[in-house]
Amino acid sequence: MRCRSALAAAAAAALAWACAPPASGAREGRAAGHGHHPRHGSVQAFLLVSSPDSLVDLRAHAAQVGVVYPTYFECQAPSGALEGHDMPAVDAFARARGIVVMPRFNCQDGSIVHRLLTEPAVRAALLARLTAIARKPAFRGVCLDLENDGPGDRGALSSFVSDLARALHAHHRRLAVAVDGVTREGPGAPFAFYDDRALSAAADTVFVMAWGTHWAGSPPGPITNPSYVAGVVSFLKTLPNHSRFVIGAPMYGLDWATSGAVGQPLSSGRPAPIAAAYEFERVRALARSVGAHATRDPASRELTFAYTAPGGVAHRVWYMDAGAVLEVLRTARANGFKVGLWRLGTEDQSLWSSSLMGGR
Repeated sequence: MRCRSALAAAAAAALAWACAPPASGAREGRAAGHGHHPRHGSVQAFLLVSSPDSLVDLRAHAAQVGVVYPTYFECQAPSGALEGHDMPAVDAFARARGIVVMPRFNCQDGSIVHRLLTEPAVRAALLARLTAIARKPAFRGVCLDLENDGPGDRGALSSFVSDLARALHAHHRRLAVAVDGVTREGPGAPFAFYDDRALSAAADTVFVMAWGTHWAGSPPGPITNPSYVAGVVSFLKTLPNHSRFVIGAPMYGLDWATSGAVGQPLSSGRPAPIAAAYEFERVRALARSVGAHATRDPASRELTFAYTAPGGVAHRVWYMDAGAVLEVLRTARANGFKVGLWRLGTEDQSLWSSSLMGGR
């Protein structure tokens, strides 16, 4: 969760970014449009306003972005109250280029999410705040990203989304909801917190995070893979409201410690260390610094390498380059789904030259 100093720094970065001249050769110079009809694309993307690289990336690729979800708002612990604020410089930049702005409300503490959905006063306060935010002239609506709650709140989430969508639609605003990608529903299915059928019946957009086959707290492995993405797409095609689903791809890497000091295996009786998440450019810099050569895994199409850190600690890294990201987007496009990205930043820039990233 961001503190006040971080928010102030982000606001200063946003202002400096908006006022600075475009970088030489940047796509932003071509993204401003022609006359009163700015060009904009079809890619949907999340933006972290606390990370200056995310702002720079939006500016560079504005011509290919159709919807942006800036992380302006978070849930406060332990109350669950919404905190944060928008950044007018970012909003104005996007609107001038025809990019739809849908600020993200992010809450990934499962216990707080439970309170937001089930305690009447807390629930009502959040509904009112989100509706008020969505009504601001700079925004077309809001994006709801609630995570790490359990199947016991599946109905409560669907009910909340239905009520929020109804409130927003009354003011001609839209609702986007972020969900984890699944290949099936029913007993034993993962991520049963999300009822994709019910959510897509109420929300205007359901952003499907088509990754997580391995994550920061799991053993090392690919972040996503083609067979999993194909399964997610196949499942979504069995549901109504196809046009409301967006298939999202990750653009980061994870670095796991796989041994203790001087090569000793990690104890099975202790929890595995949480992997460090890095953006593409930082992963490449890490590989160079340790003299590692990445290879492409034929099954997942992701890049991976191993290295030994000081003290003899062994590491394994998996990460997404343009080729791996495009595998996800290609499957989505081929099946008629819109595409999205987590997140704008220092991803593999060659991604943006692909026709899969083109306009409408």
